[in-house]
Amino acid sequence: MEKAALLVGVSSCQMDLPPLRKARTNGEVLKRALQSMNNGFQVQTLYDKPLPEMAEAIERFFRQRGDDDQILFLFSGYGIQDVDGQLYFVSPSTALDEWGHLLRSRTLPASFLLNIMESSPAQLQVVVFDCCFRLTLGIAPHESESFIGDSFNHMIGERRVILTATTYTQHEPEPKSLDAWSYTRYLAEGARTGAADKDCDGSLTVEELHEYAQRKLQIAAPDQHPQFYAPDVTANQMVLQVPSGIPSVRYRQFLEKIAQSSESEIDKTEFRILTGRNLLNDFRHHLGLSLQDATEIEDQVLRPWRERQQRLQLYQEKVSKLMHRGQDESE
Repeated sequence: MEKAALLVGVSSCQMDLPPLRKARTNGEVLKRALQSMNNGFQVQTLYDKPLPEMAEAIERFFRQRGDDDQILFLFSGYGIQDVDGQLYFVSPSTALDEWGHLLRSRTLPASFLLNIMESSPAQLQVVVFDCCFRLTLGIAPHESESFIGDSFNHMIGERRVILTATTYTQHEPEPKSLDAWSYTRYLAEGARTGAADKDCDGSLTVEELHEYAQRKLQIAAPDQHPQFYAPDVTANQMVLQVPSGIPSVRYRQFLEKIAQSSESEIDKTEFRILTGRNLLNDFRHHLGLSLQDATEIEDQVLRPWRERQQRLQLYQEKVSKLMHRGQDESE
């Protein structure tokens, strides 16, 4: 059995859309996580490549597999829903014609990806779409968001799991001033640190990975709505082995459970867990973990709360500027 991953990122195209800074970052972070875990993954990355090269690489990746192989595919970039209701993924050459219609010949259609995935003999296919989704006629910021989750329902199969970072169209990517992690980065964190292993059995299923990233984003970005599409038999297959019994992993898993508790109290200014401090200190001493290491782990576990606070501050600043602008115009 072979394990292989193809990580594709497209940060910009010829449409009037802001560059996606995280398209390449998502691939690199997931690549480092897969390669650092000694799970035997062969990882290939493809960033901002011409459409023919990108399409051929994806086709070869899915088709040139064995029956018992496990594969992981990531696409990070823009996804465009056109007037036909179909989903298209951008390439660097993707553009609109003179009438404002999507030039579909310059895109990677979801139907093409589905055809290629269906032809793959791989036993387990994990497909991650960490995208900013837009509507062809919804480029203007005043357009309302649209649900596109139905586009993924028909892409699942007995051997295929579809993970999406969001299920709604977005008008703008996150501001540059926001130091926020993405769905893919939380997937990578959950795998690399073992924090996604909720039953602490040393193995990770696709469902456990998704639930970890989803839980983090529900705190940091509640409007993002990650989704998981898979039959039960596929969702519960093991995809990764993770460290178990290591003091840092045990402490992180313990912290995660405390942070998730409805009774947990978290300091929103210094971002420290207040509930059960004595219990945490006793457990740290029991594990032989240094205070510095424990503090770093706690800081990482509480990252989503910091991101949420950053988003709130940016939102309040934006509202304040709009109010001041309105007052100036009325005077």
